[in-house]
Amino acid sequence: MTSAVGSEEYVPAPAISGVHHVTFVVGDFDAGIAWFTRVLGARHVDRFDHHDASGALFGIVLELPGFPGMIELRIAEEGYPVRSGYDPVTFEVPDDAALEAWFEHLRAAHVTHTPIKQRRTGRSIEVDGPDGIVVRLFTAPIGGFGTVPFQEREIDH
Repeated sequence: MTSAVGSEEYVPAPAISGVHHVTFVVGDFDAGIAWFTRVLGARHVDRFDHHDASGALFGIVLELPGFPGMIELRIAEEGYPVRSGYDPVTFEVPDDAALEAWFEHLRAAHVTHTPIKQRRTGRSIEVDGPDGIVVRLFTAPIGGFGTVPFQEREIDH
């Protein structure tokens, strides 16, 4: 089915079935693996690691419990610089109780993070990741995104 949008014809896109992987650029593989293992419970899956034509390692792959795709740690280089303050992904947690449990876990692991913040569609915590990246944990909206009125209200920025 097609319909006109402006002067162009709209053709619906095929479905996306999930998340394949999310890439984080890091300056040091060992430090990146250590952080993702200690903080998020990741496991290195070395059979998926990426090597260039000369055999040099440029990307490693991690599994993250509960995450449907994989995490790639890509070594920083000219084409893939570390971007301090960049937040490439926000991970969803099921509810406020889970977010509170993450807050306690992060505190016990001595990981720098924000207080729990009220957002438009739920609550969140921002975590300082390796090389200055930001990893965000966000509650799933009750009833899904379709039920959430997206309006300005008292929120933390």
